[in-house]
Amino acid sequence: MSTPWPLARLGAVCSRMTVGHVGPMVHEYVESGTPFLRSQNIKPFQIDLTDVKFVSSSFARRLSKSALRPGDVAVVRTGYPGTATVIPDTLPIANCADLVVITTGPTLDSYFLAALLNSTWGLSAVSGRLVGSAQQHFNVAAARSLEVRLPPLATQRKIAAILSAYNDLIENNNRRIKLLEEMAQRIYREWFVDFRYPGHESVPLVDSNLGRIPRGWTTDALGTVVKVNALTAKSLSSFDMIHYIDISSVERGSVTERRRVAAVDAPGRARRLVRDGDVIWSTVRPNLRAYALMLDPPSSCVVSTGFAVLSPEWVPFAFLYGLSATDSFVGYLTNHATGSAYPAVTGRTFAEMPIVIPDADLLQRYSTIAEPMLRLSSRLQEAQSILRDTRDLLLPRLISGDIDVDELNIEVPDAA
Repeated sequence: MSTPWPLARLGAVCSRMTVGHVGPMVHEYVESGTPFLRSQNIKPFQIDLTDVKFVSSSFARRLSKSALRPGDVAVVRTGYPGTATVIPDTLPIANCADLVVITTGPTLDSYFLAALLNSTWGLSAVSGRLVGSAQQHFNVAAARSLEVRLPPLATQRKIAAILSAYNDLIENNNRRIKLLEEMAQRIYREWFVDFRYPGHESVPLVDSNLGRIPRGWTTDALGTVVKVNALTAKSLSSFDMIHYIDISSVERGSVTERRRVAAVDAPGRARRLVRDGDVIWSTVRPNLRAYALMLDPPSSCVVSTGFAVLSPEWVPFAFLYGLSATDSFVGYLTNHATGSAYPAVTGRTFAEMPIVIPDADLLQRYSTIAEPMLRLSSRLQEAQSILRDTRDLLLPRLISGDIDVDELNIEVPDAA
């Protein structure tokens, strides 16, 4: 870039800036209706509908000021302020709470704006404009006053197209990962919860201390087939660097971040070693379901002592992972957690959990089907990490003009 792109106040190049509904909502939610987005639904460049709420169409009409339309930019106000995404065409009608909603003007591409806000520069600029004492937030006035470098619209769209290519790959992988996980879990429930496994018609149910189960199956404590926290290191002196996973880096069924840190600088809680096939489960607030399956982890992978590491010994890892994702597994942990502020369980809680153990042949048949699905899912998650890292390295250089895109032959849409 030969000359710096001109500065423009965001309020001058956007046609609408407003804020989502602020106020009590618990009595307005309904089973189905208009999607109602909250800050937890907004991730960098994507919308997470895992726990989306709904409101009635009549309530949504009363909140027409905060209605979301495809192409709008939704920005988080509190929690992770500045995190932004563009509302996709697949969400034609929606409303929101506690988000800054931006409709760009004719000189600003909406995806380019989302990229600006998600960049290191954008997050730093937003954090410098937060207001409030008890809970700081990013408000509309701060958004209007934000000054941004504005390249020509054609350049914005080329930058947006490059980043969109990465995000399309990431989203496609997300769909594949979700499908693979759902398939493995659906078979698990069909066989080991509902007892509709191949050949079940000829096997009667018999009484057990856990209810009626197929004849030939047994009941026992989880600790008889799984080792809990088998590899806990007193020190990390054998490592130069480690790949560290903390509780905050694990969501339901996935690891969102694995930090590479020098062993000498590792947190004191970095002590649990993991191996292929282990399942890690957060011992704090088990109702939040922070767990993940570890497949082909590096030998230097270390997790926090806030996790219980479950290592399968006499059952396949696919069965252990399926079991750990069930509502009954979570319910047991939640009911045995102690403490009011931070309900928690111990490794012993896991070891003493009563479980039903199918016969060995059926376990092997399930492993043969589910293991390839889970390993492919794991490889796709690794690919996701590489794609995100590459995108995040490119992002600041693209939006600053350090990488010149003007001569690139990139097809871009006519409108944002």
